[in-house]
Amino acid sequence: MNINISKSAVLAVGVAIFSSCNTEEPLTGTTQTLACDYFNEDRVLIDDPDVTIDYLITCDMDVSGDVTVMPGVTIAFATDAGISVSETGSFKAEGTAALPITFTGQDGVKGSWRGVLIDSSDPKNIFDHSVVEHAGGIAHNSNGDRGAFVVWAQSRLSVTNSIIRQSASHGINGTYTGSTLELGGNTITQNDGAPLYIDYTYVDVPTSSDSYSGNGITRILVNGNGATINESQNKTWYKVDVDYQVTEATSVQVRENAVLTIEPGTTIYFDAGCELQVNDQAALSAQGTVTQPISFKGATAANGSWTGLRFEFTANTLNSLQYVIIENAGGPSAQGAVYMWASSKLTVQNSEISKSGSCAFFAGGAGGANVNLAVSDVVFTNNTGADYCVD
Repeated sequence: MNINISKSAVLAVGVAIFSSCNTEEPLTGTTQTLACDYFNEDRVLIDDPDVTIDYLITCDMDVSGDVTVMPGVTIAFATDAGISVSETGSFKAEGTAALPITFTGQDGVKGSWRGVLIDSSDPKNIFDHSVVEHAGGIAHNSNGDRGAFVVWAQSRLSVTNSIIRQSASHGINGTYTGSTLELGGNTITQNDGAPLYIDYTYVDVPTSSDSYSGNGITRILVNGNGATINESQNKTWYKVDVDYQVTEATSVQVRENAVLTIEPGTTIYFDAGCELQVNDQAALSAQGTVTQPISFKGATAANGSWTGLRFEFTANTLNSLQYVIIENAGGPSAQGAVYMWASSKLTVQNSEISKSGSCAFFAGGAGGANVNLAVSDVVFTNNTGADYCVD
């Protein structure tokens, strides 16, 4: 059923009670095709129990009003249709375990509709107990951004207890910075792309309560879009049920007293030209265990296929690598798998550095060995250069 409700309206026991300036439309028993400007004002979509598909959207629909979708509603999208939530709009789809809300392609195949683009910072942008399927078709914009969900800069999105499946691209595409993303209790699977494609400032968004397995790209893709992890953004890089891969020559930047903590058991792969850099009194705390080491590896299993870990101008005592495996680092632009400048402070214990394309440790900017490097029980294997090098 298709109902226009003012903000003062109240839904109670399934009955819509309106202010005197609104009218209630009767149930039609048929799928209702929504006009392309229908979401330019506040709307509430209600389940019609007499139809399988409640609403059909045939265009890339702008949402500039506040839209609420009630439990049990099914919305189908024609070829290349979609939803774009603009700065003044919001989209709230809160289903229940018994009555999920479904967003599906009319054609029933991967990529048959665009998906949901969020360009709104409204906290009402919520998808809970929802199913989003067959999206990830053509891009919403000239930037080529694709995914079942695409989140632009300075936006807000919460997806919980939901299923994102059979996208022709990624599950969630969140590579723009400055947004607030919340995930939990989701299953993101059977998508042609990655479950998540995110900026590295969102590495604390994936949670162990989500399932990210069974996608065409099996890892969570991480890139950089110019932001840094700084003092106001201490982050924990969580272990989930799949590995991570840093892409597109990204330098993961941790600066200004920030602390990046890596959970035990996490494995992060790095493409060529990628690195993790800790600067300006920031810290990297990567403390694995005997049974759950932390691994930093090259996406290509060859000596020097990625740059490595860099510590510059940081005397932070939290810089620690314990039960860590570093493989394939020390690439063409690096002088060591672990590069330290200006006597940066670092403790490394019970770890392994192997297949570096240069040295294992390199100390520069101090005129000799790094007196602030403490190493114990570290194994060096098949590195191109020496275990310790200085400038």
